[in-house]
Amino acid sequence: MKNLFWTLTLILGLFSSCETDFELNASYKTIPVVYGLLDQSLDTQFIKINKSYLANANNANFAPINDCTQFDYILAVLEEYNQNNVFLGSDTLKEMMVGNLQPGIFYEDSQKIYFLETSSNSFVDEHTYKLNVNVPDKNLNFSAQTDLVNGTGLSFDFLSKITLQLNGFRCADKDLATTDEFFDPRLDWKTTLNGKRYELVLRFAYVEHFFNGDTIQKFIDWDLGDQTSVNTDGGESMFKVVSGSSFFEMLKGRLSSYDLEDQVEKRTFNSNAIEFILTAGNEDLNTYMQINEPVTSIVTERPIFTNVNNGIGLFASKYQTELVCSMSAGTILELCLGQKTSGYKFCLPNINTPFYQNSLTELDLYPQIECN
Repeated sequence: MKNLFWTLTLILGLFSSCETDFELNASYKTIPVVYGLLDQSLDTQFIKINKSYLANANNANFAPINDCTQFDYILAVLEEYNQNNVFLGSDTLKEMMVGNLQPGIFYEDSQKIYFLETSSNSFVDEHTYKLNVNVPDKNLNFSAQTDLVNGTGLSFDFLSKITLQLNGFRCADKDLATTDEFFDPRLDWKTTLNGKRYELVLRFAYVEHFFNGDTIQKFIDWDLGDQTSVNTDGGESMFKVVSGSSFFEMLKGRLSSYDLEDQVEKRTFNSNAIEFILTAGNEDLNTYMQINEPVTSIVTERPIFTNVNNGIGLFASKYQTELVCSMSAGTILELCLGQKTSGYKFCLPNINTPFYQNSLTELDLYPQIECN
């Protein structure tokens, strides 16, 4: 009797479990997703506004479908408020489709973004800007606001162009020779109001000339890292030391992987081919980036940071400033003739210019660096 009882209990349990349906997905709810960074140093502001989606199968299979992630129609307005939170005016964002996107899981042919054309006086550093979005057909309203990184307070300690000396290439006994002496110049700047995270990039610009007569303007960006200020009040001193040896190693590494090298006849550059780009981000942007940095601990779960009301995402600000540098004679010679980069066909388009006349002493000793 006991065996029969447990047998019947097991059979009833199996039948009852088979009759129970489990819904893995909850009821779908449209959640707005916003990503935008205001930057008054640019003439156009771009903001990405999407919606969440939910599938009954693999969600990755539905990501490439534009209808899953894009709203049909929205009304997005950027409002301006002064220091006393008094409304001053607003502008309506326009929509456009953009292509030539990087490969990814989302739709690659084109995506919808929203933009606002601005001028140099469109933004006031001390004002606050609020994004208000309405989706009429879904009765949705969401918003986010940000302060601006003070652009007038962000600049390098150099007020004009500097001569960047990364190598001590010298001439000895009328023969070209290198001392293998690399220099490590230092760049200094002051933090600015509302700026929290500071990123520095070195950009080297050049032109590739192909044997078929085509030319392409290119540049290589070298990320020199980021720093975080103690507070957002501004006035804090920061600096970065640029390794001359690492600069030429970086160029060698980037160009060595180029798969069309046999088609390049030469690479030319001008005297101010190096530019330093300094970008300051506000506190919300810094928090978002810190949370999404690579995980180095055992715990892989990340907290979610958002400053979008009734949605998720990031609406913050940044500001970018540049410093153009003239390369020293030693740097130019090392680029064209040094052991690390001489194999990449760098040459000067014309050494008979005031810059090169003044920079390259004993000019007749350097015919090897002029392009044929």
